[in-house]
Amino acid sequence: MKEAKAGSSGIVDFFVKVIMILLNTLCCTIIMALILAIPITMIVIGAMYKDDCPAQKFIPIYLIVGGAFTVVKNLIDLCERFTRRREEGEETQTSKQGACSHLIGCFLFAWFICGNVWIYGTSPDTNNELATDYCNGTLYYFALWLTNATYIIIGLCCCCICCAACAAGASKA
Repeated sequence: MKEAKAGSSGIVDFFVKVIMILLNTLCCTIIMALILAIPITMIVIGAMYKDDCPAQKFIPIYLIVGGAFTVVKNLIDLCERFTRRREEGEETQTSKQGACSHLIGCFLFAWFICGNVWIYGTSPDTNNELATDYCNGTLYYFALWLTNATYIIIGLCCCCICCAACAAGASKA
């Protein structure tokens, strides 16, 4: 706020800068809430339906473990950002937190691949609880669409990167 006041040319400019600061903080808060809400939901749904998927017993475990490690990784990354912001002027070296976050990221990538095998390798009966290939619909479809959403987001990011690269290439020509 002090920087906004000092760098403002007038009262209108100051209010615009204050609103931008608040919006950035609000957007950051909403994004962080979403980033933490999804893995917490994974843990809750996996735990609630832990024994409700005889067709593939690893799907609830996949959700619980994936959600727990994602929460831990997000919290480590958040602590790393605050530490970096506090020590902005100093040279920063790769910390133990950063190495741990990268290690968890590698584990989550491998775990995601395992989850793909378990989810896409199963076509359960979601209606008949007595069937051997039964899997609770909430559990299975949550895991399936969480995985599908991950691929959709990856695809959109690839498209955005390609568009940005084409735009950068066109502007150079």
